[in-house]
Order: sequence, then structure tokens, then C-alpha cells
Amino acid sequence: MCGYCYEGIMLHVVETGQRYTKGYRFSYLQESNDIKTEIQQLEDPNIPEPLIDLAFCRLYDHYFTHGFDVELFNILQEKFGHEAVQAYLTRRQASSSAFKAELGNINLLSDKACWNQFIADKERILKNALDMLNFYHDWWLLGIGKEKSEPKEQIEEFGILDHIDNTTLAEWNKFDALYPAISFALSYIINHDRDAEIIQKIALTNLEDAPDMWGKDLWLQRRAMLACVQRSGLAFIVDNLNKIRYELIYYVLLKADANPIELNQLRKAVLSEDEHPMWGMMESDHIIGLIDRSVYQET
Repeated sequence: MCGYCYEGIMLHVVETGQRYTKGYRFSYLQESNDIKTEIQQLEDPNIPEPLIDLAFCRLYDHYFTHGFDVELFNILQEKFGHEAVQAYLTRRQASSSAFKAELGNINLLSDKACWNQFIADKERILKNALDMLNFYHDWWLLGIGKEKSEPKEQIEEFGILDHIDNTTLAEWNKFDALYPAISFALSYIINHDRDAEIIQKIALTNLEDAPDMWGKDLWLQRRAMLACVQRSGLAFIVDNLNKIRYELIYYVLLKADANPIELNQLRKAVLSEDEHPMWGMMESDHIIGLIDRSVYQET
């Protein structure tokens, strides 16, 4: 399964609220409004290992959005276990991220005074967050300075030749190591500097190469897109329609509040397109159908 396929599953989960097998847990952790309950009901939380990365991403986003909440950290630590949490913190300390000291410090999550001291240093956090996100945008999304594998290397590493997924194993490992810090930085910027240009750049920049199999990079894009719409309304999508995948539009329509006037303006814009330049798994009919259902519910 590819990241785009998993994104399609996630959209279905968000729209229907239905729950399925354990394989869908990434979708639930990414999109649940009640992250405490979501973590509490996880089965086999340490398999696969990336689940704890995602849980910590949600935890930090919750801290930035709602403030210090030791209850959430205690729930996470109880569910995943002290050993897994310590292993996660150790990995963060070993990363090359500017936030490795913070992300590897358990006191930041369990001691309110420590958290308040950290969050008060706004200038340093903002600079490091912007540097991290701009690096991510250029390196991972645009592929600038990113190592690409040769056909022979792809066959040796993965057993197949994929002309889309030409990212080397070393670069995948680098992405996995940096991902929690990238998510941390995005959460901070969305909550403390929503006008920052980098949010719009991440929202409107589609991956040059294949996404992560669990769609973690696509999750960052969805979060950035939602922040842009919450700031500027659906006009942001209308103004940038030719740069936005229909999946992102569908997601925003499911998650954001919009009035009938905005919805109708978006409907007209989608219908006026001769051909949408952003290829994906959805077509314009999906967007129009969701808009019509939303408008009908409003009336």
C-alpha cells in the first residue's frame, strides 16, 4: 500500500467515522479529535514502532494548542510503556534536529514549570521551527539536495524498480529520524505564527517523489492546508485551485466549517475547470457531491 492509498482510507474514516482493523490505527491517531481516548484504546501500540512517533506528534500538538497536559503524557506512557517511551526519547536525542534537546527531555512533558520555561523562549523556538520547515520543504518536498537511487540500487534495496519511488534507503531513514521534529515545528508555527509563509508553501507543494507508506508527509500537508483555510476561508482553495489535489480539498471540506456562499464559490470554480492539473484518486464529481451534501444539510 502507498501513502496516497492510505490517505484515501483516512478520508473514508474521517467521513464515515467507521472503525476497522488495527491496520487503520495511523488514520485514527492522525485525525481523532479525542486523542486521549484514541491512545487508551490502542491495541499492540508498539507494533509497528512508528505509532509512538505519531502519538508523540499528537501530544506536542495538543500541548501547543491547549497548553500543558500531564494527563495526556501519563496516558501515552502507560499505554506504550516506560521502555518504549525511553527508547523514543533516546532516538530524539540522537537525531540531528535543532529540537533534539527538547524532544528528548521527559521533564518537558511531565513538569509544567519546565514546559513553561521552554515555551517562553519564543524567539529561539520560532527561528528553529522556521529553519526546520524550510529545510523540509526544500529537501523532502522539492527534492533539493536529496539523494536519488539508481535503478540497480532500487532492485537491491526493494527487489523492484519503481521510477516514482527513487528515494534512497538512507534518505528514508533520515526522514523518519527528523519527522517528529518536523511535525513539532509545524504544530508550533500553526499555533503561534499562522501567517508564516512556510505554512502555505507546505500546503501547496506536492511531493516530488513517492510519499511515506503511512502518509506522514501527506498528513503534514493536510494540516498545513487546513490551517490556511481556517485563516483565509475557502477562498484560499479557489485562488490556488490548480495547485491543490482534490483529496486535500475533500479533507478540508470534511474538517473545516464553511458557509454556503463559500461552498458555492468553490463549486463554481471546480466546475469551471477544463481539466484539473493535479492527478489523484479523486475527481471533481467527488468534490461537487460533498459540497452539495453540505449545502443541503445547511438548508
